[in-house]
Amino acid sequence: MNAKIDKAIILAAGMGKRMSSAPAAQNTPKPLLPLDDSGLTFLDWHLRSLAAAGAKEIYLVGSTVTYGTRIAAMDKVPATWILNDFPGEQSGSGHSTHLAFTSKHEILDGRSRVVLMDADVVYDPSLFTDLARAPGPRSKTLVCSKFRETDEEVMVFADDRDGMPRVHGKGLLGTPLVRGMRCAGEATGLLLLEPEDHSLWLSAAAWCMKFSTAKTRSEHEDITQRLMLARALDIVSFDDDRRCMECDTPDEYDVVRAEMVPRWRPHLP
Repeated sequence: MNAKIDKAIILAAGMGKRMSSAPAAQNTPKPLLPLDDSGLTFLDWHLRSLAAAGAKEIYLVGSTVTYGTRIAAMDKVPATWILNDFPGEQSGSGHSTHLAFTSKHEILDGRSRVVLMDADVVYDPSLFTDLARAPGPRSKTLVCSKFRETDEEVMVFADDRDGMPRVHGKGLLGTPLVRGMRCAGEATGLLLLEPEDHSLWLSAAAWCMKFSTAKTRSEHEDITQRLMLARALDIVSFDDDRRCMECDTPDEYDVVRAEMVPRWRPHLP
C-alpha cells in the first residue's frame, strides 16, 4: 500500500475578511499570519507537514497580494506559486482549484497522489499519514466525526447503506435535505485526489467554471460535490477534534495560537 503523498495544492488566495478585526490581520493575508512569536505562518506549517508526508511538488495558489511571497519553510521545502489574479469578489476557491488543475505544471497527471487543501487550518501533521494510508482507489475527504451541531461549518453526510458521502455543506443538519443520510462529521478541507480519479476532478472543475451558477465564484466544495455525485469519493475519519481546527475568525485565531500550535508544534517536522 502506498502511504505517501506525491504532490499538494494549497489554496492561499483568500484575504480572510472575517479576520480583519484581529490586530495581526490588519495588513496581512490570512495564510501569512503568524502562528507564534517565531514568525511561523500557516503556509510554513503546511510546507513542513507535506514534505514530511512525502510531497515532492507543492503548489500555492495565491492572489495578487500573496503570490510570490517567500516564507521561511521554502529554504528547505521548494514550492511553486500559481497566480489567481481575479478580483476577490469574482473568484472563489473553486476557481483557484481550476487554475491549479489546468496550469502548465500538469499536477493531475494520472499517476500522482495529490493533496488539495485550504490554507487556513492547523492540524496534527500525522493526519496526512492517516489520509495516505487509507485503503481503496477512490479519492478521499478527511472528516472529523466529533462535531458541534452548528450551521457555521461544512458537514459531510453519508449514505446509510454504504457509508459513501452523498452531500456536504453548511446549514444541512436536521433538515429534510439529508433525510436517509447520517452526518459523518465536519469536513477538514483536506482531500486526497487519487490518480484513478484525476480525469473526474478535471471534468468537475471545468463543469463548475462553465455551467454552475457561481462559475468563477465557485468554492472547491462545489467541485468535491460533483465527485460525491459520481460516487468517486470515500470518507477517512478521525474522532479527536483537537487534531484539526479551521481558522475563520479572530476568536478562532486566538484559540489556534493558544492551544493548537503549542499542542502540535512539537510534532511539526
